[in-house]
Order: sequence, then structure tokens, then C-alpha cells
Amino acid sequence: MNLREKAIRGIKWTTLSTVISAGVQLLQISILARYLEKSDFGIMAIIMVVIGFSRMLSDLGVSSAIIHKQKVTQNQLSTLYWLNIIIACLIFIIIVLLSPMIAKFYNQKLLSTLIPLVSIVIIIQAFGKQFLVLFEKELKFNIVAKIDIFAVFSGFILAIILAINGFRIYALIYPTILVISLKSLGYVFFGLKYHKPKIYFNLKEVKEFIIFGIYQIGNGIINYFNSQFDIIIIGKLLGSETLGLYTIVKQLIMRPAQIINPIVTRVTFPTMAKIQNNTEKLKEIYLKTVYYLSIINFPIYILMIIFSKEIILLFLGKEWLKGDILFQLLSIYALIRSIGNPIGSLVLAKGKPQYEMYWNIGLFLLIPITIYIGTSRGIMGVAFAWIVLQIVLIMPAWYFLIKKLCGAKLIEYLICIIKPLIISFIIGVIIFKIKGLLIG
Repeated sequence: MNLREKAIRGIKWTTLSTVISAGVQLLQISILARYLEKSDFGIMAIIMVVIGFSRMLSDLGVSSAIIHKQKVTQNQLSTLYWLNIIIACLIFIIIVLLSPMIAKFYNQKLLSTLIPLVSIVIIIQAFGKQFLVLFEKELKFNIVAKIDIFAVFSGFILAIILAINGFRIYALIYPTILVISLKSLGYVFFGLKYHKPKIYFNLKEVKEFIIFGIYQIGNGIINYFNSQFDIIIIGKLLGSETLGLYTIVKQLIMRPAQIINPIVTRVTFPTMAKIQNNTEKLKEIYLKTVYYLSIINFPIYILMIIFSKEIILLFLGKEWLKGDILFQLLSIYALIRSIGNPIGSLVLAKGKPQYEMYWNIGLFLLIPITIYIGTSRGIMGVAFAWIVLQIVLIMPAWYFLIKKLCGAKLIEYLICIIKPLIISFIIGVIIFKIKGLLIG
């Protein structure tokens, strides 16, 4: 099997895994929303911010380095494997020690118990991480997909059993631990057939990996906080119940783009990378990507705005109907945000990671201020703030990133967005009128 065939097979398996996992998780949220309190989801959101950040740090960014380097020796892999586990253990200890302070910050005593409990996944993940990276490096996505699908289904079954039996927040906690544990165990079990780490440790031999990883982790930290600032600030200023409502509604809304966008960009990214020096062709592919994503995402989000109550009733239940307006506002935010996804592929295709870093630093300064101002008007204020920020960022994104990387003119870029928006709006108006007639 040649490289192209491996890549196509990998895309198929990754797509299958992504769609199935997203579908199962959506069904899981839909069921759990009827058994758990909103505050349970809010507390879990805070826990996952801490755990997610810790898991990212424990990798030190060396996963990308392993994939990037053409040749990696057995000794280097072994050193990196044990280094990853050592760092994971240290981070676990730090998180356990910090958990009482985090609990005090959010005025949630339960966090001092739950954060250490969930933090064990940091160590568990470390044992399987390198095997996952090697699977990806060798394009063995079929193995990864099968493990991930099995783990997600297992977590789903456990979550439903615990929720039905009144375990409250533990119906979120234990399935999370189970899913990560099964994935890591699966990666180790199948990975040992291809690579067995030796009892060997020499930091000098992996110096270049660590240096490469530090740059990666720096950008990763900024990116992570940019995506989690809303959770951190809402949890502190508006409380766990409001955060729970916001988190679940946002997860439900972002699901379509999380499924659609990666499928498209996984195909267009390698294509753009191959013709990175042909600016005109690169521009053509990028603009087509934006257009196709818009023509798919825009109608979906406009329909979600029109049928917001029906969607909430179907997936979350009537207890969540007070989130109707929030759902509509965040759908507008998601619609605008969906057009920005291909920029990351464009940056990587051109080999200009510094552009992305500068952009993310700017967002790092803007997002917390925007969210903080929004909280003065409650959760609706946060949603409005997100919409305003996304609209404001359209022009700078074009000028500093799109124009410089592929030479697209503003009018060319806007046409790719406005045309699908007009078509989607017309469809939305027609459906809204039909809905009104049927209800009336």
C-alpha cells in the first residue's frame, strides 16, 4: 500500500471514528441532561479545563516532534517514553496539591476531591501516548479508530447506568476515566507489537525533541486558554449552574462544525501543502474550502436558530428550555466562527507557524477581556460578546493571515462567505414562514 492509499484509508477511518464518537457523545449528553443537574455539568467543565491543560503539558509537545522527525532511534523513543511518564507523575502531584486552591477559587468544595480523582488519567494517558503518536506517524489510523470507538461506547454504557442509578456528577467522572484508560490500554496492547520501549534514559539524546516541543507547547498553551477562557470566567463569576447550561448548550451547537470541518480540512490541508509555492492555485483551493464549508455549515446553523426550542426539547429536555435564546445566540457565533477553521490549514501548508502564534497571542489578550465584559450582562452578555468579537475579527483575519498567505483579495474572500449566507438566509426565511403557517 503506497502513501496515498494509506492517507485515503486513514481519512476514511478517522472520519468514521469522528462521526461515531460525536454521535455517541451527543446521545450521551441528551440522556444525561435528563438525569443530572446543570451544576453537575458546570463542575465537570471546570475539572476538564484543569485536566485538559495538565494532559497537554505532560506531553511537552514531543508528540509533534516524533511525527516531524524522519528518523527516530529506539533509544530516543525509549527516553521520550519514560520522560513523558515522569512528567505526567509530577504534574499529577502538582494538581493534587493545587486542587484545594482551585476549589476555593470557585467556591466548590467538591472540586478538592474530584480533581485529584480525575487527575489519575494524566498518568494513565502517558503510558499509551507514544504508541498513539507512532500509529499516527505510520498512518495506522484503523487501529486508533477501532480503539477509540470501543472506548467511547464503553464510556457511554457506564455513563447511562450511573446516571439512571442516581450517581449524579460521578456519571460524568467515572466514564471519563474509563474512556481514557481503555484508549491508553488499547494503544499499549497493540503498540507493543510494533515498538517496545527499553529501560533506557538519556536526556542528551532527545534535546532537539524537547526544544521542538517547547515551541509547540507554547503555542498550544495560548490556544488552549483561548478556547477555555469562557469556562474559567463564567465558572468564577456566574456560578456552576449557569456554567453547566452554557457548556451543554455550546457543546450541542458546536457539534456540527466539529464533525464537518475536520473532514473537509483533512483533505484540503495536504492538497494545499503540495502546491504551497503556487500562490494562485493555493488561493483557489483555500477559497473553495471556505465556500464549501460555508455552504454546508450556514444552512445547518440557520436551521438550528429557527428550530432552537425543538432541538433543545429533543436533545436536552424541557428543563433546559430557558437556554433557548442562549442557543440561538451561540448558533450565530458558531456560524461566523465556522469560516475561520481553514485558516489553520493554510498557515500550516505555507509553513508559517509564527503567523498563527502572533494571531493567537492577540486573541489571548482580547478573549478574556471580551468575556469579562460580557459577564456584566449575564450569560446572554457573554453570547453577545462572542458574536461581536467574531464579526470584528473577520477583517483582521483576512488582512494579517489570508491576504499574506495566499494573496486573496477582500472581495474574493467575502464573496465566498456572502453568497452561501444569502442562499442560507433565503432558505431559512422560507422554512420559518412554513413553520409559522403549520403552527398557526
